Order: sequence, then C-alpha cells, then structure tokens
Amino acid sequence: MLSLNVANNKLNEKIGTEFRHCLEKNTTIIDFEFGFNQFRLEDVRKIQEYLRRNKAMYDANNLREWEERKSMRDENEALHKMYLKQNTVQEQHRMEEEAREIRTKEIDAMWKKLMEDEKIERDRMIV
Repeated sequence: MLSLNVANNKLNEKIGTEFRHCLEKNTTIIDFEFGFNQFRLEDVRKIQEYLRRNKAMYDANNLREWEERKSMRDENEALHKMYLKQNTVQEQHRMEEEAREIRTKEIDAMWKKLMEDEKIERDRMIV
C-alpha cells in the first residue's frame, strides 16, 4: 500500500501515536493524509519524517529500476547492432562466394567451349 487517507475522522492522540509507531516500521506508505485529527505535534513531525524516508526509498528504488531497464535496453540495442553487423558480414561473404562460383562456372563453360572448338578445328584439319 502506497497511500492511506484517514483525514477528518476525529482520531485522538493515542491513534496518532499508534500510526507513528506503525510508520516507524512501515517503509511502503509514501502518502498519508491524516489532517483534521487530534494528533500530537511530536507524532505529526515523526510521521512526516517517516513519510519522507519512505518516499526517498521509493524514489531510489524507482530510479534503480529505471536505470536497470535503460541498461537492458542499451544492451539489447548493442546486441541488435552486433547481430546485424555479423549478418551483414555473413551475407557479404555468401554473396562473394556465390559470385566466385558463378564466375568459376562461366570460366569452365568458356574453357569447355574453347576445347570443343579446338577439337572441331583439329577434326577438320585431319579430314
């Protein structure tokens, strides 16, 4: 529970002291409306002190979570860039290899054609 409203309920000093003791141990309540009751000034000041402590802890925790989410997002972006770069390099190598294979096949085809033409030319000369 983050918020509690008991304002304007005609609560007496004893209840104020009990709230003070409860908030001494409670670290989650950050918003506590208790105005228009009969709490002692000492209890009010302590309650406010505990609420400031709780709010500081709450803010620190939220900041830590935000920084962790930001760090995870940055890490994901870095990994994405790394994978993209790796995939680009792999695709480039694949394309180069494919071009090399095509060129080799073309050279082989030209060589076979040249050999066939040469054989035909030799056969003509023999006849």
